[in-house]
Amino acid sequence: MRSTKFILIIGGVFMVSGLAAAGAQATKSVNDGVYSEAQAKRGDALYKENCATCHGDNLEGSGPMPALAGKDFLASWQGKTVGDLFDKTFTTMPATAPGSLTPAQAADIVSYMLASGRFKAGTGDLEPKTEVLQQIKIEAPK
Repeated sequence: MRSTKFILIIGGVFMVSGLAAAGAQATKSVNDGVYSEAQAKRGDALYKENCATCHGDNLEGSGPMPALAGKDFLASWQGKTVGDLFDKTFTTMPATAPGSLTPAQAADIVSYMLASGRFKAGTGDLEPKTEVLQQIKIEAPK
């Protein structure tokens, strides 16, 4: 009897801690104004210099190069986090020189992508830190 109670208590602790961890994941949305207009403007210049050759001037993508805005972008990224997008950009882009962007440059480019996707700007810049950006969920613009 005592071992049954112990097992139930331990199981309850694991369940509560699992629910708390799940709820601590994405606490914000891209619809909450998570980047600044100034940051998106910096990202525009960086995008043209590093990304437009493959992903197109209007972020539309071409052939195997995915779109970085619009419904095709959302089909691939909805439900993921800005941290996931930042990591992909920072570690694998540009395709001709992966990992050559600084964290700040990658955050600026992601901000430009969000602006192009019609997500509203806020007052502060996206932080170039994966752990912070993991708190921001990608969802359809409102």
